[in-house]
Formats: sequence, C-alpha cells, structure tokens
Amino acid sequence: QSAYVPLVKAIEGQKTFEFTNVRGTLIGFRMPEYIGDMNVPGYHFHFITEDKKAGGHVLELIIQDQEAYIDYTDNFFMKVPENKLFYNLNSGQGNEEDVQTVEKGK
Repeated sequence: QSAYVPLVKAIEGQKTFEFTNVRGTLIGFRMPEYIGDMNVPGYHFHFITEDKKAGGHVLELIIQDQEAYIDYTDNFFMKVPENKLFYNLNSGQGNEEDVQTVEKGK
C-alpha cells in the first residue's frame, strides 16, 4: 500500500477562495512541453496575501494596475528525498483528466 494518496483524490475536499482587492505576492513557473512526464506543462501559480494569512494554488486570476518582475531562469537545484519510496516512484502515472482536475480545478 502506498504511503501517498493520488493528488486528484487528495483534493476532493479542497476548498477554494475568492479574493477581491487584496495585495500580495504571486509567484509562478512556466514548464515547457518536454517536461510533461515530470511536471505539468504550462503555467503554475501560487499567491500569498501581504499579511501572510491567506493564499495557495491559483486557479483563475485577474490583475489590474500592478507591477510584474520576470526572472528568466534556465536552471535550479532541487533536493529530493533519499528513500525507496521516492526512487521507485512512477512519475508517469496518472492521466490528463486528473492533471486538469488538479491544476485547473476542472
């Protein structure tokens, strides 16, 4: 038995919130198509309010009159777990419908 529940199952009870006229920080990544077996291609955003009391994964977004800073990074270092569970992980599992449910809230 896996120690982890599939993400699409884990978000079944996920709550969503709508913020209006709030200040905060939005951070995102753009993953290229060729990384599709390891991550979801396209844009992925998270938001945290200025007071750090609310935030999370962004499903939809409208921004008006704001500044944006873009960092074109061509590499980064990521520390991964060093255990059997991680090394035996099948990163290609799942299907497109599950990915859309998790990433886009659809």
